[in-house]
Amino acid sequence: MEERNRHPVDRLADVRQEIRRLEEEEQGLRSYLLEHPHDRIGLEHVASIGEQRRSRVDIKALADEIGHSIVQRFTSYSSCLMVRLRERLAPNGGG
Repeated sequence: MEERNRHPVDRLADVRQEIRRLEEEEQGLRSYLLEHPHDRIGLEHVASIGEQRRSRVDIKALADEIGHSIVQRFTSYSSCLMVRLRERLAPNGGG
């Protein structure tokens, strides 16, 4: 597959597929390190395990409790542009 001659849309799809593959590999390696505490020292890196806690607010429950109009006054919105891909039908795909 010649990367330089591929259309940017097709190349973006390739990159996203590679990211998915790498994320799956990362999950496998992460699981291994969590399950093998005595095998966390490599030739170049050392893995350390830590815990991070997060808190989240249930906006719907909060609004039900104190009122939707109050929550609405303190709610901000943002937007972003997204690029979605879908696979094309083959030229002779009958569609």
